[in-house]
Amino acid sequence: MPGVAIFIPKTAKNWRVPVLAITLSALAIYVGTWVGYYLFSRGLDPVPGSLTQALINWDAKWYMNIATQGYQYIPHADFGQNIIFFPLYPAICAGLGLILPVPIPAIGIGLAIFGGVVSIFLFQRLATVWMDAKSAAFATLTYALYPAAAFFISAYPTSLMNCLAIATLLALRQQRHFQTALWAGIGTAAGPLMVFFAFGTWLVVLWRLSTARQYPGWIRASKSLGLGIIACSGLILFMIYQWYQFRSPWAFVVAHGPYIGHLSAWQKLQNILELYPFWGGDYTPLIQSLLLQPTVPNPARSVYFLMNALVLLGNLITLGVLWRLRQWSLLIISIPLIGAYLWFQAAAQGPVSTYRLLYLNLPLFLAAGCLFQSASRRFWARLLLIVEAAALILQAAFFISGHWAF
Repeated sequence: MPGVAIFIPKTAKNWRVPVLAITLSALAIYVGTWVGYYLFSRGLDPVPGSLTQALINWDAKWYMNIATQGYQYIPHADFGQNIIFFPLYPAICAGLGLILPVPIPAIGIGLAIFGGVVSIFLFQRLATVWMDAKSAAFATLTYALYPAAAFFISAYPTSLMNCLAIATLLALRQQRHFQTALWAGIGTAAGPLMVFFAFGTWLVVLWRLSTARQYPGWIRASKSLGLGIIACSGLILFMIYQWYQFRSPWAFVVAHGPYIGHLSAWQKLQNILELYPFWGGDYTPLIQSLLLQPTVPNPARSVYFLMNALVLLGNLITLGVLWRLRQWSLLIISIPLIGAYLWFQAAAQGPVSTYRLLYLNLPLFLAAGCLFQSASRRFWARLLLIVEAAALILQAAFFISGHWAF
C-alpha cells in the first residue's frame, strides 16, 4: 500500500528512542492519573464513576455521542451541537464498534492510545530525517513528554490528527506529493485546523511544482489543482454529507456561533492585540488544586489561558527559528496554521487548547531538536524535559479530576 513504509522503522536500533519516550510518557501519565483520581479535589466538570468513565470527559463526550448517536443539527440554535466536531475519529470508532465486541467508549480510548504510540514512532522517524540522531532523540522526548500527551489516554482525536500530520510531513520530506496530499486530505476530516495544515502543505507542493521546469505549464497547473482537491478531500466529503443530511454544507460553521460568538473583524483584531482574556485572568484554580482544596468554578478565565499563551508565544518564536534555520517548508506550513488559530479561535475565545493541538506544535518540537545540536544549550534542554514531565503529570491529574487547567 502507498505510504505504509513510513510507519516502519528502518532498523531495530530506531526502536530504542521511541520505546524510551513511550515508557517515560506512560509513567508520567499513570502517576498523574492516579494522583488526580485519588487525591485531587473535583474540578469544574468531574465525571463520576470508575477511572475509565472519568477518561470520557470534555470534548470526548461529544465524540462518543457522534459515534453512538450520529450527527444532529438545528440551524441557528443557541446551544452546543455535535456537528461542529469533525467526523473521522468518531466514524472510525463507530466502524470498529460494528466488528469488535467492545463498547465504543473503550474503543475510543484504545484508538487514542494506539494513535499516541504510533505517533511517537512516526515523530522519531520524522526527526531523524531532519537532524542528527541525538537531536532527533531529544526532539522525540520533547514530543512524548509534552503535557498534551495526557490526551493520548482519552477519547480524543489528538493522536489520530498527529499521526496524519506527521505522515504528511514525512511524505512531503520524501518528495512524494500524491501521498502528501492524501494524508493531508484525510486529516481535513479530523479537525478544522487540519484544513489549514493541509492548505500550508499544498502551498509547499505548489511551490515545488511551479519550479519543476521539466513539465509544461498546463501539466503543472493540472497536477497542482488535482493535488489541491485531494488535500482537502476530507473536508469536501464532510460538506457533501452535511448538504445531503441537513441541506446546509456549512452547518459546522454556523453551529460554532454559540461557542465563539459573532464577532466583527475589528473585534477579533482588538482581542488579539489585547491578548484577550489573558490579562486579568483568575489563576487560582491551579494553586487550589495543588493544595488539594476545592476549586472555584471558573471555566472562562483559568490557568490554562496562561499556559496556552506561553505555548502560543513559543510557536511564534519558533517561526523566527525556522526562518533562521532556513526551514522554508515548515515555515510555509506553520504561518497559515498559526494564523488561522489566532483568527478563528484565539481571537474569540482567548488562547485555549494551543498546547493540546500537538500538530500545531510539530515545528516547535523540531526546532527544539535543532537547538539541541548546540552543546552550550544542552543543560537547558535537559531542564526542559524535566519541566515537561512535571507538567504532563499535572495535566493528567487535572484532566482526570475534572479540571481543564493547561
